[in-house]
Amino acid sequence: MIGVGSRGPRGEEALDALAGGPASRAGRPIHAARASWHDLDLRAMDPFADRAAWVALSLVPGMGPASFAAALRAYGSARAALAAGPDLVPLIHRAPPDAAAHLRRQSGESVARTYAGVQRLLGACDGRVVTALDDEYPGTLAQLDPRPPVLYVRGASDALHATSIAVVGTRRASGYGRSAAIDIGDALARAGLVVLSGLALGIDGEAHRAAVEAGGRSVAVLPSPLDRVYPPRHRSLAAEIVAAGGALVSEVPPGAGVGRPDFARRNRLIAGLSAAVVVVEAPDRSGALLTASLALALGRELYAVPGPIDAAASSGCNRLIADQSATIVTSSGGLLQRLGIHLVPADRPVAALSEVEGLVLGSLLRRSASIEELMRLLKMPAGALASALTLLEARGLATSYGGATFHPTLLARGRGGGSRVADSA
Repeated sequence: MIGVGSRGPRGEEALDALAGGPASRAGRPIHAARASWHDLDLRAMDPFADRAAWVALSLVPGMGPASFAAALRAYGSARAALAAGPDLVPLIHRAPPDAAAHLRRQSGESVARTYAGVQRLLGACDGRVVTALDDEYPGTLAQLDPRPPVLYVRGASDALHATSIAVVGTRRASGYGRSAAIDIGDALARAGLVVLSGLALGIDGEAHRAAVEAGGRSVAVLPSPLDRVYPPRHRSLAAEIVAAGGALVSEVPPGAGVGRPDFARRNRLIAGLSAAVVVVEAPDRSGALLTASLALALGRELYAVPGPIDAAASSGCNRLIADQSATIVTSSGGLLQRLGIHLVPADRPVAALSEVEGLVLGSLLRRSASIEELMRLLKMPAGALASALTLLEARGLATSYGGATFHPTLLARGRGGGSRVADSA
């Protein structure tokens, strides 16, 4: 398989992310004893008494999910692992130089101070700590091995336990991709599913916003701390997601220094939290394809929206479909049916098109175009063309971004999105 999967060009990155840290470039796999959580008896640990130590241990430099599990296995608890001081360093995969010094400074009082500082920062942004010992910890993430030991959450906890469908794609989305993300986000939200994404510009933001505007719920997985929402342009969108009954979640602790956002951990969380992943637009090398690789490795259903064969933004999606790694999505209604959502005919089915509307839509289905390009292709007066485009937009069959280029919607491509969702059996 080309592009994704454990043997594709992005496979090593996918295995790194699943293990919670970089895989050996010499080809040596991460030792199973360091990566497995399945033989840990978490039920024997106290979620309240151990909370401060779990947070402090997770903040040790270089401490990823696999190393955290190794520490628990070796010492029996997070408190005992911290008490071991620098002796803990050999269990940290690729421990940075400052790990030993950090552990020497650990004591009962310093752990308490660390936890109090985290709580103070979380309180300022209405966030909270959720550890893998808590009932609030998402069941889908509990299936991961290794799993994130500590999450930072803002918003409704039930949104993390509801069935979530991830909608991901490129930040440099085309008008067609934005339209598809809006159609899919809207349909999923109206079906009662949680729309999950990474709050990035482009496809992610369109899916989140469509879910909120449809009156549904969304969960945003951040590559940054809760108190420094990234990207800054989506801070208001993040607040809207929470206000609408959704949630923000991150593995990055509050107060973390401003640096490169942790996209790898974000992508792993997206794949882990979701029941299925829909890739709308993705170039050959993109974070969305890494999320797709992780989803396949975790046994999640993977879907992809096709695009023009010469569109770089759709090359990754087209390859996923060609490789039979992903199921093709040609309409939001078809996606819902694949997800087991029962449909009934819409109250307002798509009406028959006039001859002019049909000509214009047919041209757009072949290739998105501007008004000038459509006038040249169809030899149509500007007034008649503008009227047809207005009617197609009103019917939900065409859309434009910035008024420059018009694109067919998924409804136009599949003519299956003109249905409303019935209660699922």
